[in-house]
Amino acid sequence: MNKIQTSINLRLIILGGMVLAFVIPLMMISSLIEERSISRDTAAGEIGDKWGKSQVIVGPILQVPYNIRIPKSGSANNKDKWDYVTEYAYFLPEDINYNATLKTELRKRSIYETPLYSGQIKISGKFRSINVNDFPSETTYIYFEDAKVILSLSDMKGIGGEIKYNMGGKNKNLLPGTKSIFFSTGLHSPIDLSEQKAESEFNLSFDLNGSNSLYFAPIGKTSKIVMNADWRDPSFTGSFLPKDRNINEDGFTAFWETSYYNRSYPQNLTSMDETMAQLILSSASGVDLILPVDYYHKIQRATKYGLLILVTSFALFFLMEIFGGVILHPIQYILIGSAMVLFYILNLSLSEHLGFMIAYIIASLAVTILIGYYSANVLNDKKKGLLTGGYYVLLYIFLYVILASEDQALLLGSFALFIVLALIMHFTRKIDWYKFGNQTN
Repeated sequence: MNKIQTSINLRLIILGGMVLAFVIPLMMISSLIEERSISRDTAAGEIGDKWGKSQVIVGPILQVPYNIRIPKSGSANNKDKWDYVTEYAYFLPEDINYNATLKTELRKRSIYETPLYSGQIKISGKFRSINVNDFPSETTYIYFEDAKVILSLSDMKGIGGEIKYNMGGKNKNLLPGTKSIFFSTGLHSPIDLSEQKAESEFNLSFDLNGSNSLYFAPIGKTSKIVMNADWRDPSFTGSFLPKDRNINEDGFTAFWETSYYNRSYPQNLTSMDETMAQLILSSASGVDLILPVDYYHKIQRATKYGLLILVTSFALFFLMEIFGGVILHPIQYILIGSAMVLFYILNLSLSEHLGFMIAYIIASLAVTILIGYYSANVLNDKKKGLLTGGYYVLLYIFLYVILASEDQALLLGSFALFIVLALIMHFTRKIDWYKFGNQTN
């Protein structure tokens, strides 16, 4: 007999080396999953480019230009020398109500699916009257007659049909572009505020297409959002969670209500910058239309347990060597490990066509049958082949439970490891490891 057969220490070192070597294909599979996930996101982006991307709606907002004087450069001590510049003040509505009713569908491109929606958006609220006291003390002139109403929208491709807009009881037109460098895409409407003496109510409605998500910015002193859709798997995200929500087989209804005390920007802005604009955009709340099963995420999580599964499997075969008197060759361990690694590739490729659960069942059964058949032959014992098959059935069932119970995965995994270790210690408690190699010899 050669030294591999007689030296338990050498065999353990070889097994450890093989386990570490399998880290490389596991990392390659993880990279493949990431690549396929990116391909899925690219396909979803291509659909969104033509239908409408994720939408973030901000507005309407009043924009009023004004002139302000500032000391000329180098003449801070001489107040007779001034420069006059034009600034823009932004006034947010006192109250704003968003209402969205969405109809959703799954649109397929190649083998990838992405959720799309279409529906009607209604926005109502009121602006308070604007007066000279709302501007800095160095203001020299206010262009009330050149004011604008701005509606910021992420993707203009999503707008469809007629846009109905009423301000102060008068029907008005919204024109493409915001005329603001801080809100790059959207609509605007010229408005003359020179004769405005009281609050102005507004109403706005339009059809909107989009994909994946819809958000609204709570820019009013009091902001309310009502959203209805026939999507059964919403994820409510953003700066605020819904005050009330209802999810059932027909879809979901959600309601948000926030105060301007809950955010970090004021109601009136005498000057705007990129930081303030980003604060307004980032305060939006809404919904993500998530797919019920993100199989890329689940398979990626499964690969993280790959090394642990290899260790426990090799431990099983090593114990069978000890109690069965048949010594496996390192190549046989490599073949068994390769079959286990192939499980992840099978699961990935089948999930893209059949869904995660069916793919998982097929891949796990295929690997279980293959390893069980191989074990029965190399160990010269059909009972051990059945035992091995049973072990892998339990192993893959347990892995599925862990993947399905993401919040409890650590707890379940730690208990399982403890039980496996306890069993190994129990069955090997009477083995004299110092004499094991000599007995074999």
